[in-house]
Amino acid sequence: MLFVPADTDRFLAKAGQRGADALILDLEDAVARPAKAAARANLAAFVPRLQESAGVPIHVRVNNEPDLLAADLEAAIAAGADGLLVPKVETPAQVVQLDEDMRALEARLGRVAGSVRVVALLESALAICNAQAIAQSSPRLAGLLFGTEDFGASMGIASAPQGMAVPAQMLALAAASAGLQPMGLPGTVAEFTDTAAYRAVALQAKAIGMRGAICIHPAQVPIVNEVFGGTAEEADKARRLLEVFDASVAAGRGAVAHEGRMIDEPIAVKARRFLARYDALQARRARARKEAA
Repeated sequence: MLFVPADTDRFLAKAGQRGADALILDLEDAVARPAKAAARANLAAFVPRLQESAGVPIHVRVNNEPDLLAADLEAAIAAGADGLLVPKVETPAQVVQLDEDMRALEARLGRVAGSVRVVALLESALAICNAQAIAQSSPRLAGLLFGTEDFGASMGIASAPQGMAVPAQMLALAAASAGLQPMGLPGTVAEFTDTAAYRAVALQAKAIGMRGAICIHPAQVPIVNEVFGGTAEEADKARRLLEVFDASVAAGRGAVAHEGRMIDEPIAVKARRFLARYDALQARRARARKEAA
């Protein structure tokens, strides 16, 4: 998911060309307070334009502040946004209230009830402690996202893997247990010039159960796509594994040696799930390229 400041027309115009699987038009941290009204007004034009040109879901990160949230919600839902990224979620009660407010707006603006999905951004100690309850609070939720930088600030610690891995995995466990998408990195997302360091943090995120991440710069997109979406080589390896395993099962054996290790049902299940995600991503990206051509 690639962040794009909603007040910068030149970034918005090129956002669909970056290869991301979803775009987040940002009304929050990337937009200075004096520019928030102009950024909000941009949604009406750019949300449908990007939906058509990029062919990927368009989300809006709203401001979770009483004097800004209501207007942000209405503008995003009226513009046709596919989903919202809601920052500073700390309790399930916040999600329940958000769901009620969004249902009222969907009814008034002619959107299908519950059709605008929500990714909750958890970025404090309280939020992580409530992660499981938050994950189960509303069917509108599509995922949980770990807010590394704000979590580090709330704890007074560096945004480094030593302090981020445990809370990030707590979020991943909570999201997975509720059938949601766990996203985020156990380290900083701000360093976009050191691609090797960013890749290392993304690989660690994958190892602890994350299935995607946000990007604040287009240079990060291909790294996230490769780490979480997989490579053609990984897909070929998984297909070979399943061919051998399925042949073994057909012959009446539940486990078989393959490329130096024993393959049994749990390993085969993991390979099938990887291929399902990989093939779905490749098909979606192919459609997006075709529509953008």
